[in-house]
Amino acid sequence: MSYNDNNKRGLPDPNPKPEVPSEELKQDLTTVYHAVSEKDIQGYNDDKVSDNDEAYQYGFSQKSSKASKKSGNKNVRLRILLGALAGLLGIVLGVFFFGLWYKEYLLNQITYETTAPDAVITIVDELGSTVPLSDVTETTQFEVIQDEPVKNFLLIGIDSRSKNYSSDGKGDRSDITMVMSIDSKNGTIKLISIPRDTYAYFPGYSNPHKINAAMSYGGAELLQATVENCLRIKIDGYAYVNFSHMAQIIDAVGGVYVNMTAGEKDIANNYIKEMNSNAALISSTGSGTWLNGIQAVAYARIRYIGNGEYERQERQVEVLRSLLNQYMGLSATNKLACLDDILSAVVTNISKEDIEHYALDFLPSLQNAEIMYLQLAIEGCYNSGMYGDEWSIRANWNAYVPYVQLFFYGTTTEFDEVKVPSHAPSLDSCRTDIPLDQLVH
Repeated sequence: MSYNDNNKRGLPDPNPKPEVPSEELKQDLTTVYHAVSEKDIQGYNDDKVSDNDEAYQYGFSQKSSKASKKSGNKNVRLRILLGALAGLLGIVLGVFFFGLWYKEYLLNQITYETTAPDAVITIVDELGSTVPLSDVTETTQFEVIQDEPVKNFLLIGIDSRSKNYSSDGKGDRSDITMVMSIDSKNGTIKLISIPRDTYAYFPGYSNPHKINAAMSYGGAELLQATVENCLRIKIDGYAYVNFSHMAQIIDAVGGVYVNMTAGEKDIANNYIKEMNSNAALISSTGSGTWLNGIQAVAYARIRYIGNGEYERQERQVEVLRSLLNQYMGLSATNKLACLDDILSAVVTNISKEDIEHYALDFLPSLQNAEIMYLQLAIEGCYNSGMYGDEWSIRANWNAYVPYVQLFFYGTTTEFDEVKVPSHAPSLDSCRTDIPLDQLVH
């Protein structure tokens, strides 16, 4: 009996043929299969299934499972490494930009007396008239000795106790007049000191005066022009510090060490009482006596003992040398902290770029920060005593010039004769044959 016969009778076909699904049904089944497969695979990864048979069931071999783990571990290590590098880079950049900021902060602590390139510097001359300094500065036939690596800076110490003192340095005489010569090629620092009572001619004045009065008559600019005329050298800038600020600088480096005598101690203590009645007095003497800021300033001011003004200069240089040694002995961090106090006490016309070079680059690079010192007055080249109604030093500047040239530059050149005050010794009578190394301390 055929299927058709059975079908006519309503009976089932004993050998049914499998029903072929339609194309639409095939597409639906395929979509469901892929959806289920992707869900199962994702679940496998999330649950971190490690059983090889189960992994094989979902279409993964044992080999592909291990490769996936290795790849994941590499990605984790890479992310950690990149994170560490990013953190390190952030720290380096932070330190770098903080260093730039702090350097600028330190340099901005200085009081700069800047003038425009075309500005006219004026002084008040002996007639009371305001005149351009260039109009009264003498012209010379010979070029002033120079050497590119060598720069000379005028260092001025002023005393604010005078009621006439003003913030620009005018109104009081300079207690300290020094020229510091820095040779950036050979890494040397040289210093000469001019006694405050030495007579000199000022630009704009027909009569000589004590050189420390130039600061009072025309400020640092007139003092600089006077020193340039007397020594026939170029001054590249000036810096001055008030005595009260000098005490602050010395305290910043931890004090200084000097060779103190009993007589010096007594006089210094009198100065200390004048400056601050509550300040600690000096109690010890001898080599290596430690002094704080106000004590060191008092020690450097001593005049009326020993060889007067000349030993006073030596004490000032002794304090400066110890100050530099103390600074150089500080750690890098403490040097930066110390510079904050030092630079805030300075008034200067030296450019910020030069200050940065010498204070932050040149000085820290020195292996030996020793100061070589030449004192002016040179024995046999000056007279001193009461002339008229005051005690003064009358030097023949022409005898000093070759020594200064040789000391700063290692050679001498021709120069225009310097006008000297009355009672100064003649050049022929001056000791100009003293070897330089016998004069340098």
